[in-house]
Amino acid sequence: MSEGSVYTIEEQTVVLPVRVREASSVYASFLVPAAAAKRLLPAGLTPLQTIPGRATCTIVGVDYREGDLGQYHEVGVCFLLRPHGGSRLDLLSMVRNQAPAYIHRLPVTTSFSCEAGRHIWGFPKDVMEIEFADTDTTRTVTLKDQGSLVLQLSAPRGGTKKFSGVDIEAMGSWGGPVQLTPAQMAGEGVKAGFRSGQLVLGVHPIADEL
Repeated sequence: MSEGSVYTIEEQTVVLPVRVREASSVYASFLVPAAAAKRLLPAGLTPLQTIPGRATCTIVGVDYREGDLGQYHEVGVCFLLRPHGGSRLDLLSMVRNQAPAYIHRLPVTTSFSCEAGRHIWGFPKDVMEIEFADTDTTRTVTLKDQGSLVLQLSAPRGGTKKFSGVDIEAMGSWGGPVQLTPAQMAGEGVKAGFRSGQLVLGVHPIADEL
């Protein structure tokens, strides 16, 4: 997988790199038992321990409005990883943005983005129902599977921070060995804080893992 690689997905041509030109998101990170997180990871991957015994699980909802894969919604369940060959100074790796993210679950709303994610990057995508709702101060993403609640995440919106040129790495292992995908992000209207998100879990295998 390299720049200029060409794939055919559902009779459509996808050329790397894929670009997203407009999207919005909501996310929250939670400290979870590191041992439980490790059980969900492929062999050889180690969760980053933000504090001793605790790993970071991030749940993110993205509304893709314009991009090479079209319009769709997405919810990700991700774990930060200790960089390969890195030291045990995990918090330092996170602050320096050196910690890759393992994508454990990544439901989406279109079959095209599902198949592209699986076959190009090895991301564990499935087609489910995802809806966003905004108030003046809060954004909420709701994930359902055949009408049944999987999870609902709410977090503050309406920030003023900006960032650009942030390099990230994501890993997926759908259908085979772990694949590493680099990406670059930019954004505006960002708001962050502590203890400001709310997560509601339904009755579903994904919810049971959380």
